[in-house]
Amino acid sequence: MYFDAEPKRDIRDFFDMEEPLRNFESALNKGKLVVVSGLRRYGKTSLILTALNKMNVQYLFLDARLLSAVTMISINDFLGVLEDALNRVSWGKTVLKSVEGVEVGGFGVRFRNRSRETLLHTLHALSGKVIVIDEAQLLRRSSVRFDQLLAYIYDHVDAKVVVSGSQVGLLYRFLRVGDPDAPLFGRPYIEIRLGRLPPEKSRQFLLKGFSQERIHVDDALIDKAVSLFDGVIGWLTYFGFTHSRSKEHPEDVFRKASQLAAKEASSILNTYGIAKRRYVEVLRTIASSDQARWSEIKRGVEARLGRIPNNTLANILRNLVDSGLIERHQAGYAIPDPALKNGVLHHFSGL
Repeated sequence: MYFDAEPKRDIRDFFDMEEPLRNFESALNKGKLVVVSGLRRYGKTSLILTALNKMNVQYLFLDARLLSAVTMISINDFLGVLEDALNRVSWGKTVLKSVEGVEVGGFGVRFRNRSRETLLHTLHALSGKVIVIDEAQLLRRSSVRFDQLLAYIYDHVDAKVVVSGSQVGLLYRFLRVGDPDAPLFGRPYIEIRLGRLPPEKSRQFLLKGFSQERIHVDDALIDKAVSLFDGVIGWLTYFGFTHSRSKEHPEDVFRKASQLAAKEASSILNTYGIAKRRYVEVLRTIASSDQARWSEIKRGVEARLGRIPNNTLANILRNLVDSGLIERHQAGYAIPDPALKNGVLHHFSGL
């Protein structure tokens, strides 16, 4: 069903994205490293899971978001996520039954020795598999060089790797594929970048989704939802799911989505500590126009908080771009997520 809240895994539930599916399958067949990027709620996880299931390959899905509360990620933390993933696949015990440092039994898979050596032995046991790391940019917060680990897998393990990230700039700061001094430099990779649906595709998605739910919806309501959620398939799904169950109007669902997006953004900005207030004011200034120029942003922030040095503002804008909260265009900066833009304007107070 199109409006299921969980990431899609079956091609029958995956709306009209044949080209990204083809591109992903081709990339995985041709290379060892695939990068799937796109902003939040653009369907990255659904694309990966649907494509891998369609290809009928054995894969291990590691969700780095499980480590989002960890200040400094360790080998032990990563092994915990790996252990959990191995216990969710039917073949986990089979491939690890003779791996040094790993216990296998009725309880599942358990790492007896949580060390770098155990991790490397486990990775070699995953030969022939696909290793997926979702929201991989979170692994930057570590004393462990996970980019070095990816390079090791690339060079020495017969496994393919898929990494995804919604904070695209931070993802590439982590991978550093263009840095001559970085471990992954020179290793070929293929990027699949997802974007928003055009209006007509958004309309088709909602009409087909409501048809699956056996609900008749007026054209005016569909048009309003298409306008509000602006092609973000995750928000369109959220609207379809909510309206199918509660008959809430698009404006009411949009308000809830805006509150959720504002809360998520506030959580991201918490990492900047006392500097968070400046980040919030920059976002507010950008949200107040379609595209805000540097001079407008500086003027707006200084009107509320006083003087801000140019280099400080430049750093804030770069971090916001890398976090996926804003985009830079020729005419200025903009918030690409319509729910977040509304949330910044109306739901940031008190966060």
